[in-house]
Amino acid sequence: MKTYKVEVTETVTKWYNESNELHRENGPAVERANGDKSYFINDKLHREDGPAVEWADGDKSYFINDKLHREDGPAVERANGDKYYYINDKLHREDGPAVERANGYKFYYIKGQLHREDGPAMEYASGYKAYYINGEELAEQEFRNKACKTVVVDGVKYKLVKI
Repeated sequence: MKTYKVEVTETVTKWYNESNELHRENGPAVERANGDKSYFINDKLHREDGPAVEWADGDKSYFINDKLHREDGPAVERANGDKYYYINDKLHREDGPAVERANGYKFYYIKGQLHREDGPAMEYASGYKAYYINGEELAEQEFRNKACKTVVVDGVKYKLVKI
């Protein structure tokens, strides 16, 4: 049987394990009077079956072992529609932008670095675009030259360029 120490004030309830770490296995370890909830295991933000932080305003953040992390969707979801995709505390998404802002901004990241091989890694609602490969900013033409794929057919190299 688990033993918990529970600290209750007017504004917050906190659950601690025997090592005096924020910890609760069957619910949030921190519950605030305003509705904010935080899930901790051994003093680390952690929840495998939902967001580890649920804000009263509707924002949600997913953590595994104190790192922003979610494999099946955004690790941070803001009530305003902003979405941020993280794997092991780094912005990362292979099939779309890792940052999608409600204002139309889109940013593409791989393992924490701005990166996109088939277009701009930064797209603003204003139309501004910036190109990055492995965190290195490139001029558009330089990007087009670098991002071109090559194939070999019958011993001859060809550059593939999107039309």
